[in-house]
Amino acid sequence: MKESDNPILKMLSWKVRKLTIDEVVQVLGSLSTIEDRVFSLTDVVNLLPRDISENRQKRRSVGTLLQNLADLGYLSKPSERKWVKNAPTFSHYLNQFILELSSLEKSFQPQRQSEKERIVKVLEKPRRLLR
Repeated sequence: MKESDNPILKMLSWKVRKLTIDEVVQVLGSLSTIEDRVFSLTDVVNLLPRDISENRQKRRSVGTLLQNLADLGYLSKPSERKWVKNAPTFSHYLNQFILELSSLEKSFQPQRQSEKERIVKVLEKPRRLLR
């Protein structure tokens, strides 16, 4: 599977138009290398390749991506310019929610009518009122 085929990466790249999907992967990779400590946008940008770190628009998009990850719950903001990870990696964070979503989907599946009931409903003619 190519990175561009991954639906999660596509969704993350929707609001960060200046970053390609490959660059979103690079940001997620740099976040995974940060140990459990408070970090800033500058710390993340310093871990990224030069083409991202030297481009002002891309640095702003990295900040937007961090905010989106905070909105999802992967990151927290203890202060205005500081960030903290809530899980070692984004995939670890999503894993619990994917399992939860799976159990929700199983529990809320609509009950299907039997095939015979459907056929009978289609073949029945509406009854007319007798006068």
